[in-house]
Amino acid sequence: MTNREIAKYFDLLAKLMELYDDNPFKIRSYRNAYNSIRQISIPLIKLDEKQLLEIHGIGKAIAKKIIELKEKGTFDALDRILEKTPPGILDLLKIKGLGPKKVKMIWKELGVESLGELEYAIKENRLSLLKGFGKKTQENILKQILFLESMKGHFLFYKVLPVAKELMQMFLEKYTNEKFSLTGNLRRYFPVISSIDIVSSIGIDVIIKDFSDQFEYKDGELFYKKIKIHIIKTVANKFGLDLFVSTGPKFFVDKFKLEDNIEETAIFKSNNIPYIPPVFRDNEKIIQDPGSFDESGYVHIEDIKGIIHSHTVWSDGSDSVFDLANYCRQNGYQYLVVSDHSKSAFYANGLKIDQIKYYLEDIVEVNSKLQDFTVFSGIESDILSDGSLDYDDEILSKFDVVIASVHSGLRMNKEKATERILKAIQNPFTRILGHVSGRILLAREGYPLDYETIFQACVENNVVMEINANPHRLDIDWKLIDRARDWGVKFSINPDAHSKYEVDYLKYGIFMAQKGGVLKENCLNIKNTLDFERWIGKKKML
Repeated sequence: MTNREIAKYFDLLAKLMELYDDNPFKIRSYRNAYNSIRQISIPLIKLDEKQLLEIHGIGKAIAKKIIELKEKGTFDALDRILEKTPPGILDLLKIKGLGPKKVKMIWKELGVESLGELEYAIKENRLSLLKGFGKKTQENILKQILFLESMKGHFLFYKVLPVAKELMQMFLEKYTNEKFSLTGNLRRYFPVISSIDIVSSIGIDVIIKDFSDQFEYKDGELFYKKIKIHIIKTVANKFGLDLFVSTGPKFFVDKFKLEDNIEETAIFKSNNIPYIPPVFRDNEKIIQDPGSFDESGYVHIEDIKGIIHSHTVWSDGSDSVFDLANYCRQNGYQYLVVSDHSKSAFYANGLKIDQIKYYLEDIVEVNSKLQDFTVFSGIESDILSDGSLDYDDEILSKFDVVIASVHSGLRMNKEKATERILKAIQNPFTRILGHVSGRILLAREGYPLDYETIFQACVENNVVMEINANPHRLDIDWKLIDRARDWGVKFSINPDAHSKYEVDYLKYGIFMAQKGGVLKENCLNIKNTLDFERWIGKKKML
């Protein structure tokens, strides 16, 4: 459990306490704990109570709750308030723009306790009876409800993957003479997963019987840790075939002549097609001509020389510039672009103008200490509602790399949203366009955008498009990458790290880049330090 995940428990507790008009002092203390814990770099889950109390911002009450979280995955204070709260209220709290006060008003005055009831109340225009709920607000809430409802039963694949591996280990240890493999969308690294699909040489009945204390079986479906499990029963001489077919997708499988009693790799060989790893099998260009596939041309994690887009204690990150840079150096990277938030990101402790001098000095000092590694100065500058960046040219010129990103005002129509992004791209200091759609997977839809126009503008203005590797974003969507590549867009695969350990998010961005068909020649951060410096010096180099 990461510090950010721990922090969310305290944020939820504070919100629920506010629903019940609980002690404002306690509510404030839990909110402070949420903000403090997110900034702490030491993994709190590994510490005992004495060690926790030595950390600034953690008192005895908070430390005890962290220990409870470590031991049982929750803590009593949260459990007690959850017991008296209708489960649907938690869903209401996920809606952007509905804080605890508004949720309480909807709950107590309208008797609404779920997303479905809220949707019905909006359609009956009952929200208009409450203060602060106009027609536009209701429309925005309804749109979010429909999105959240459509995402129920879905999970981020990076959270499902360790559960799936745990399952596989259980099966392999229990059934030593049987065969198992992950398959389907999870094997192809889809960003959002609805089930763990497993090809198995034994049937579901045996598994249910042997693991009855660990699995839940309801309505004809098998669940493990609330995730649906789909067992595809096969037999020994069909395992390779069933693995290949169930991995999919169908329009890829349909390219092949198939036979029983053959390993998956042999299917490719018998069709005179080089082996294509599952992550590439959704790519339309590869499907159209699978025989010409050459994996060596596509970007891999070992090709990445530098980490771009990272946050430190200067804004909302949890590590110092030195600690983040040293972690990158120790993991074999050549350089780091530190890109803390800009002044408009007040919610993320964005850099005020009078802080920039000291921020840049810190980077210079770190470079003096790490002779075999380079830290480049960057900023993630907010794109304002009119498309301008939130620092003037004099300030922007001080940074090696400017990443322009949208963090607010995500409810524009397609035309206005596109105009906003275009203006940011045309800013002469913009070098990288960050998480273009602004989406948060399972939580928030992205901007509606005219992507073809944006791709063209990126090429014309020599602006690199980010593939944001944070598994909650994975933005730009991999399905759009091939279209962008056709326009000549270059990509930077960035972890958007808020701690040194989140640098490892890079692998998720690599998966998306591979699904979308990013070649090495299309990728900015395969450049070595010298070439990256040249790119900084000459905007038209790409």
